[in-house]
Parts: sequence; C-alpha cells; structure tokens
Amino acid sequence: MNNHHKPMIISAQFKAELERELAHLRNDVRPQIADRLTSAREGGDITDNAAFEQAKEDLARLMGRMAEIDQTLREARILDQNGNGHRSQIELGCKVTVKRDDGKVCTYTIVSSLEASPNDGKISDESPIGRALWGRKTGETISVQAPARTVSYIITEIG
Repeated sequence: MNNHHKPMIISAQFKAELERELAHLRNDVRPQIADRLTSAREGGDITDNAAFEQAKEDLARLMGRMAEIDQTLREARILDQNGNGHRSQIELGCKVTVKRDDGKVCTYTIVSSLEASPNDGKISDESPIGRALWGRKTGETISVQAPARTVSYIITEIG
C-alpha cells in the first residue's frame, strides 16, 4: 500500500472519512467481536469451535484494517487546497473537465490511489488517464490507450 518513492497525499475529506471509520471499528466493531470471542470461548471446547475460529479471523482482519488506517493517518500529508480557484496545471485535488474525441464531456477529480472511486468521478493520479492528465494545462489534448482503442481528450477546464 505504501509507496516509499513519493509521499502519500490525501484530501481533508478522505482523512475525516478514515478517522470516522477508525472510530467506528474501535468503538463498535471491536467490542462486538470481543463479545463473540468470549461467548464462543465459554461455549466449551475451543479446539473444535467454528464460532471461536471465525471470531479470531474477524478480529485479525479488523486489527489489520485498523493498523492500515492508523498508518495512513500518521504518514499521509493532507492536500493543501487553499485558494480553490482555477489552477494553471493539473495536480492532486484538481477537478478536470475534458471532452472526449466522441464528444462526451467528463469531469474527473484527481486523487491519490487510496481515494480513487471511478464511479464517483475520482480517478487516481496513477491511473492511465490520471497519469496522462498530470501537469497538463487547459486546451491541451492527451491520448490514453483504452482496451479497444486510443481515446483522445481535450482539457477544457481545470478547477
């Protein structure tokens, strides 16, 4: 998950989402799993107890996710989005409007790979389109190799 060659940068909104998830896991999910472990242990022979084994697996998965979130929150830099005006070139946090060669207009927000959610228009700076857009300016044309063909995009707006 962690790229040592470049710092992990996340938006303040994503940081807040991670903090909420971590609090939920810590305060709600972990106590439920601990209760299941206790109940299963009290249920008799734990050497052949599927409920106990499942609760142990769930706890291990939960602890792994909590450690992952904790590490991200410790190591990530928060995207500085001061002066939400128009930027001259595409970088992390930019909202980019492009016109495809078939006439379709698309708007993407360039985010870190942790935040990427293509269905919500959030594309990673490491994705093919994100890499092609990076550092470009309004009016420039980029080409991206799609599975069936190369798609050209004209950058119409950077916000």
